[in-house]
Amino acid sequence: MTTTLAPLASAARSAARDVLDPAHLRAALRTQPADSTLAAAVRCAVAVALALAACTLTGHRGVAGFAALAALASLYGRWEPYRRRAGMLAVVAGCLVGAVAVSSLVAAWGAPAVGTVALAAAVAAGTAALCTALRSGPPGATIVVFCVGAGLSGEPTLADIGARVAAAAVGAALAWVVCCAGWLLHPAGPARVAVRRAAGAVDVALATGSAASRRHATALVERARDVLADDATHARGRTATEPLRRHAAVIAARLGPAPAPLPPRRTLTRTLREGLPALDRRPLLRLFVAGLAAGGVAHASGSSHSAWAVMGATATLTVASTGQAVVRGAQRAAGTVAGALVAWPLLEAHLPFAAVAALVVALQLVTEVVVMRHYGLAMLTITPMALLMVSLAGTGDPTALTVDRVLCTLLGAVVALVALVVVPDRQARAAA
Repeated sequence: MTTTLAPLASAARSAARDVLDPAHLRAALRTQPADSTLAAAVRCAVAVALALAACTLTGHRGVAGFAALAALASLYGRWEPYRRRAGMLAVVAGCLVGAVAVSSLVAAWGAPAVGTVALAAAVAAGTAALCTALRSGPPGATIVVFCVGAGLSGEPTLADIGARVAAAAVGAALAWVVCCAGWLLHPAGPARVAVRRAAGAVDVALATGSAASRRHATALVERARDVLADDATHARGRTATEPLRRHAAVIAARLGPAPAPLPPRRTLTRTLREGLPALDRRPLLRLFVAGLAAGGVAHASGSSHSAWAVMGATATLTVASTGQAVVRGAQRAAGTVAGALVAWPLLEAHLPFAAVAALVVALQLVTEVVVMRHYGLAMLTITPMALLMVSLAGTGDPTALTVDRVLCTLLGAVVALVALVVVPDRQARAAA
């Protein structure tokens, strides 16, 4: 038995050293360069604004929060070519609306706490697997878990489920329209961004001569070719991207031999077919266990929003490495505490619906401009935005709501970091 446990203990120690490395905290203070964030931010803000307006105009303010949450489908596939973006958004929209429907039904049936926590953890792990296989990028499973938490709140009856689901469907549909409408005016918009990024990375790689810069440039060149390959398979895209394809070939040639023709178009079906078998099950298991633990502890502590603890663990763990998880957890925890100080007076002011809606839209816009540069700073706007969305339903004491958000977020981040040690990455096991 001792011989069997020794490698596990050694892997845990290796993971713990990685988690406790002070360099991660220094990294949490640094900002990251980002470009092309404004257009994506505007799209998301417009989608949320339209969702809130639709609920207001139809006299369904009580479910406006569900419409606004589902409109966050606009966060996904922001730099994908339009046809791939359309499919990805449809899949994400189905996940968001389904999460609202299932969690509302579970809440209406009066499921025990163990069932609701298990639901949130299962949705976190399942959606993380889907997003990884789809290569959807951030925010990954976090928004879907938020929808689960929203569906579980408010003690709904069976009669409430239809309105909630309809509102979520409207919000998701509006997000799809807003994010795909650019194809009508600028069908080569995503390709232009991809080629510009590749050109900048190649300039840096040739100027510095570093291997890391060269690898980064090569990846961005392949990314540009992947986007161009999608556009090159239909007439309008071929015409719009023809000069970009020539430019991309010149850029690629600066790194080495003349590139091969563009690769075959990567459809969502092909992406899933290749991505699902290649999934590493260990991070998914870790996420599920962390979600169960965080949600269970939150409920045992008296929280009425245990899904927020699951969401905190999800946001921390759905990154590429242990170091990134530590940075994300630290930024989310500290940013939430500071964001709560912004949110509390706004909630205590009991602002009219129109003012809350305007604040949600404005905060969403600022969030998307900032979040790629520094996640912790973005939490200063994400936290009040999320709490204001919850307040649109008109339930909950502002102070209790704010405190619950902070404690559940801290709990989720801490449990996630513990889970990194208990269920270490393969690299930690190899190092052991």
